[in-house]
Amino acid sequence: MIQNVKKILAPIDFSPHSMEAMRAAMEMAKDVGAEVHLVHIVAPHHTFIPLPLATSGEQSRELAREAAMLEQAEEELARLKKDEFGDSKKVFTLAVVGHPVQKLIDYAKEQAIDLIVMATHGRSGAEHMLLGGTTEKIVRGAPCSVLVIRQRKQ
Repeated sequence: MIQNVKKILAPIDFSPHSMEAMRAAMEMAKDVGAEVHLVHIVAPHHTFIPLPLATSGEQSRELAREAAMLEQAEEELARLKKDEFGDSKKVFTLAVVGHPVQKLIDYAKEQAIDLIVMATHGRSGAEHMLLGGTTEKIVRGAPCSVLVIRQRKQ
């Protein structure tokens, strides 16, 4: 089965857990000659507060926040591609705004991803409580196999 893996998706939120999963995806990709797709999703605040109910000032601030977060994520993904993957032509990066679970599932379908490699936990705290278990939702809805990486004990 692992020999048939040509495209690996590694969702990344830049937490230590997701960085460890990204490195596992990188090692696996080297072993089988696969592409690695690093994808970061900026979750909009209007996931919790519907944007049509917000004032125009709130909408403008939200759009500015999303644009700034996207730019920051794109810069960090470019840095990771260069530093961790030596600017490999087999590494693709993407940062988008949207609901993380749906965006990742859609991306996996559109790109014909063979395997998703992700951490058991990403960011935590209140954000995790509001978003729910992203990893579990990906496992349930993904169009391909999902390898869940548990953080190593220190």
